[in-house]
Amino acid sequence: MVLSLRGVTRVHGSGPTAVRALAGVDLDVRLGELVAVMGSSGSGKSTLLNIAGGLDGPTDGAVTLAGDELHALDLKARARLRRRSVGYVFQDFNLIPALTAAENAALPRELDGISGRTARREARAALREVGVEALADRFPDEMSGGQQQRVAIARALVGPRRLVLADEPTGALDSATGEDIMRVLRARIDAGAAGLLVTHEPRFAAWADRTIFLRDGVVVDGTGTRGGPESLLAGTRR
Repeated sequence: MVLSLRGVTRVHGSGPTAVRALAGVDLDVRLGELVAVMGSSGSGKSTLLNIAGGLDGPTDGAVTLAGDELHALDLKARARLRRRSVGYVFQDFNLIPALTAAENAALPRELDGISGRTARREARAALREVGVEALADRFPDEMSGGQQQRVAIARALVGPRRLVLADEPTGALDSATGEDIMRVLRARIDAGAAGLLVTHEPRFAAWADRTIFLRDGVVVDGTGTRGGPESLLAGTRR
């Protein structure tokens, strides 16, 4: 099991202004499995992703990532675990403006002590995987939004990541490019990683092995999607 959430609750604030983002969520994600998370705006999807990757902590409950219970780790150990085991695709890209595409993609590996030469080689391979190797020496402000998104995805895939967390990874892409990106993510999962995908698009959720639905921080349903319900799969098969 790469990721396990048990009774995870997240409350922001306190008193009468407190907001319950998640309420008693249980979730397991295994190697070779891509799980899609769907729900309306404010349902807790992004909070779930942040807690799954250790960027935020639960108010109650437990999170186990790559065999380690996150609450038992100090901040340094938690950051090290994230760098080595988790790749993130954020909605707003989070690319560093002063670094080229290759440098952005290589940064997580360099921070983890990998030699610059090896990190750059892995970064270029990841950029090639998502179809933007030609942009390796460009800076973010020299790219379109869709190109920046591809670089952000390459950064999430670089190196031996065991868990990929993707928050609307196709949001800045056209339909054809979105399908290409989902094909890349699916191939990485099938090669032995695990993935948690937040999306509002049923056609992209159809690439997942199963889908969970959040409403007001609660899991209200879960279904297999690969070969599953026609409502998800109609017109989406790869």
